[in-house]
Amino acid sequence: MSDDDIRVAEDELRAAFARYEALTPQAGPLRALIDARAVRRRRRRRAARLGGIALAMLGVLAVPTLGRTVAERPVAEVAATPVASRPTGPAEPLDFLVLGVDGGDGRRNGHRADTVLMVHVPADRSRLYLVSLPRDLGVEVPGHGFGKLSGAFYLGSHRPGGRPDLAAGTALTERTVTALSGVRFDATATLTYAGLRQLTDAVGGVRVCLPRQVDSVHTGRVFPAGCQRLDGVAAQDLLRQRYRLEQGAHDRDRNGQRFAEALLHQVTDPAGGLDPIRVAQIAHALGGHLTLDLAGMSAPDLFGTLRTVAAADAVGIGWTYHPDRGPVRAVESLDPAEGHSLFEAFRRDTLAEWITEHPDRVTR
Repeated sequence: MSDDDIRVAEDELRAAFARYEALTPQAGPLRALIDARAVRRRRRRRAARLGGIALAMLGVLAVPTLGRTVAERPVAEVAATPVASRPTGPAEPLDFLVLGVDGGDGRRNGHRADTVLMVHVPADRSRLYLVSLPRDLGVEVPGHGFGKLSGAFYLGSHRPGGRPDLAAGTALTERTVTALSGVRFDATATLTYAGLRQLTDAVGGVRVCLPRQVDSVHTGRVFPAGCQRLDGVAAQDLLRQRYRLEQGAHDRDRNGQRFAEALLHQVTDPAGGLDPIRVAQIAHALGGHLTLDLAGMSAPDLFGTLRTVAAADAVGIGWTYHPDRGPVRAVESLDPAEGHSLFEAFRRDTLAEWITEHPDRVTR
């Protein structure tokens, strides 16, 4: 084609565009409509993805119990550990922080994180390790001085005259645990009382196996030794119990680990019938009772990892019970050497070796 032919074709195209320009709709409203629909589609896709992750994360959630006081000064807490750099490789270990908080039923005076659960997924994806930190542990709360670990959430979430801010409470508690342990977390999840009841009922109850009978001081209900399926109200009742247990809140934390493992198995079991639509409905129903921060992780990867490790039995790790808590009332401390060794094993991905050396710390 010659240059003259090209110029003629261009002129004809311009003339055609000019004739039909008046029929062209305004681009602004059309673009806005397209953008709005695209945003809605992205939100729906994101809600579906996060719904599955939320339920999987909450499968490792031990239930909250009531707590009130904040201590004034330390007893003999484990010193803060420098944050370790994460290992590299084709499969890296993953660390999660899961919090169970009191309240959540319209209360306006703040929440306390009475369940603080560190969750470790080793690089070999062999199983989950669940480490419960005592709610009464004496810690340094960044920006607030010394207090109980359970109180860190209150200090972050409390809003005078307004509803508690769960996300802010989660963030301050995570900073507190990281300062104590040196562990950086790949994701965090927080659930309130009301959310726990709704989640347990939504998955059809949870089958929990207890090594010994538990009597409720709140309702008079008896939870016999052995396996039983609990609905939301019963699960909350069981996991509040500590006063009649031999090692108090420490035994309550162990029951929380047993419940967490059972819930995780149920949520991630392909035979459980939790299709994506049902998962999204449950996550939506939890509403303001749940906060989840993936910290940049891929949601599908996280859910796939949790489903893989849920096939094996989890290992719960507890602490020595200290009946004599020292001069500061109701504040616990960790054995410095054992605390440091556990946190180091957490960071170095050597918890399998650690429990071999400390079999008495494993929840049976």
